[in-house]
Amino acid sequence: MKIKVGDKVRFLNEVGGGIVSRVEGASLIYVLDEDGFEVPTTINELVVVGKRVAEEDKPLSASDAVLAQSTFKYEESDEEGDPKLLLAFTRDNELMGNVKFYLINDSNFFVFYTIGKLVKSKVNNVYHGLLEPNTKFHLDTLAINNVDGVEYGTQFLLYRQTKEYILHPPVVQNFKLTGTKLLKDSCYLTNDYLEEKALLIYLLKGAFEKKLEELSGTEVTNALIQKDQKQTEKIKPKKDDKDMLEIDLHIHELLDDTRGMANKEMLEYQLKKFHEIMEANKNNKNKKIVFIHGKGNGVLKSEIIKALKKKYTWHNYQDASFKEYGFGATMVTI
Repeated sequence: MKIKVGDKVRFLNEVGGGIVSRVEGASLIYVLDEDGFEVPTTINELVVVGKRVAEEDKPLSASDAVLAQSTFKYEESDEEGDPKLLLAFTRDNELMGNVKFYLINDSNFFVFYTIGKLVKSKVNNVYHGLLEPNTKFHLDTLAINNVDGVEYGTQFLLYRQTKEYILHPPVVQNFKLTGTKLLKDSCYLTNDYLEEKALLIYLLKGAFEKKLEELSGTEVTNALIQKDQKQTEKIKPKKDDKDMLEIDLHIHELLDDTRGMANKEMLEYQLKKFHEIMEANKNNKNKKIVFIHGKGNGVLKSEIIKALKKKYTWHNYQDASFKEYGFGATMVTI
């Protein structure tokens, strides 16, 4: 993965990103965030979301980075997909009376957004901005007692920059936070978007989520099974790309029969397969390996990332193509 000065990047394992201000050596990258702070990081902790039009590699100052925002080109997906917008709340482990507040754009659209407090049918704007496709953004850290009973009004406008698209009507929705719900552990669930358990509020639901609302409990279970099967069917090995290797780590792809196996044993088997593939390809320079781990509860992906950080530090890794795999795969470059 080639990263140049002026490219727009986001961090893989934490929220946020910025503009690349300078590159030192083969792997050390400096990123200017939206507050003007320069954050040093390694190349395998970043993914490029926009390429700078200019090809200059000279270091950027904070003011240059602001100008660079208008000189990069976002690489948009050809498909519109099924857009979803969500708010997410996670417990702050350092300050137990606080929650972290995220906005999640699970779509191939750019989104203008405003979020404000509703007071007597009028909105006092609190957050506003532009969110890029398939991005999560940490809006704020909130004290639970300060938001108990507060009602918020939201507005969202979806559009695409360089691709044709069907117009979506603006999304306008209100929601209210209660301290009781934010303090209840059972309200925070494992999800596809954040490593921590989260309380999710859908502002724009996809077709699948809308369908679930109309189904009974048994029908919901069957629909989820069918969804997982369709996602597996869509993932096919690339036969025309000799430099790309796809490895499906779903346990049913590795073993014909898992009866009698505990979850821990299945995880160990999946990780054993991961290490076997890494060892077999350790000398295949520039080889790209896509490990399909699925979304699930995130345990397998987390263990793979830990192994890449500790045992395979000289290889680069990033989220695999969202268009092809959603949030369910990691690509390693040897």
